[in-house]
Amino acid sequence: MKRIRFGSVVAFLFALAIAAPALVSVRPDLLVEATKVTLRSPVAQVLAMRGWIAAGLAGGAVFFALMGAVRKHLLDRGRVALFLAAMLLAAAAGHVGVMVQRGVFPVSELPKAEGSLRVLEFNTMGGAVPVETLAALIEENAVDVATLPETAAATGRELAELLAAKGHKYYVFDNGVDEYASAYHSTVILLSAELGEYRHDPAFADASNIHALMVSPVSGEGPSFVAVHPVSPSQAMLRSWRVDVLEAYSMCAEHPNIIMGGDFNSTADHEAALHLGTPCRDAGAEAAAGAVGTWPSNLPDFFSAPIDRVLTNSTYKGSRAKVVKAGESDHKGIVVELAPRG
Repeated sequence: MKRIRFGSVVAFLFALAIAAPALVSVRPDLLVEATKVTLRSPVAQVLAMRGWIAAGLAGGAVFFALMGAVRKHLLDRGRVALFLAAMLLAAAAGHVGVMVQRGVFPVSELPKAEGSLRVLEFNTMGGAVPVETLAALIEENAVDVATLPETAAATGRELAELLAAKGHKYYVFDNGVDEYASAYHSTVILLSAELGEYRHDPAFADASNIHALMVSPVSGEGPSFVAVHPVSPSQAMLRSWRVDVLEAYSMCAEHPNIIMGGDFNSTADHEAALHLGTPCRDAGAEAAAGAVGTWPSNLPDFFSAPIDRVLTNSTYKGSRAKVVKAGESDHKGIVVELAPRG
């Protein structure tokens, strides 16, 4: 009978200690304890960048596969390293699979479809995107509704005036931030007059902690539009961030028939970790682009975080999506085309 060496047992346990969290990271929402960690630092920040996780795990798999192959050839050992390589490769494939399932296939052209509704979500980073550039982006993509976090109210009005001069009438709404306050706290909704008359409830914006606003149809027919901007999950603001994302993702349960765009500063994984069971649907994922990264804008889509999102519990669903880049914003924008559901 072959004796089991103590060192081999330790090595195998070490391999399990690495492989287990790697595999759990693929779907942390399936384990209650894992979801708690998902909303804590540093996991909250790291999990937003699945592309980097997949690349890191694949790199680790290659390293341990080579180590195992060399040890197997020279010493007739290396089984633990090969086991670990297989587990890391499986985890990397799992992350890529999740991304593909959520959608990494934006379109490059977006011709207008009859009966569709176009929503642009774009964090403009204050004045980092010239108004003329933003107007051209909205016009070229036939945008019906634009949710614009970190956009000053004055910029929103100037944008509406510029588009009106080009023959496109838009209503502009903001969350009432003082004109002398930082644009970081200001959120704007630009809404095409072709959708009918809408009104803004200032009390909603005043009650929100996430720089949010909602506009609703005066006639009572049609969806309401919401723009949100929770705080980012920095170490100092992590507790506030958890409260903010809870408020953002709870809105679909609290308000029927809404279409919500925003810089959520969180991904579908953080939403899943809250276990809210709300009727929100990820329109970006329905449009095959739910895992396309938008922040930071200087990284390829695969390696950036998909935190600019469009969600809905309305009668619309995502059909196609396009990622856009403009100005010097640290975010990319995403245009999601919504088609009637059913």
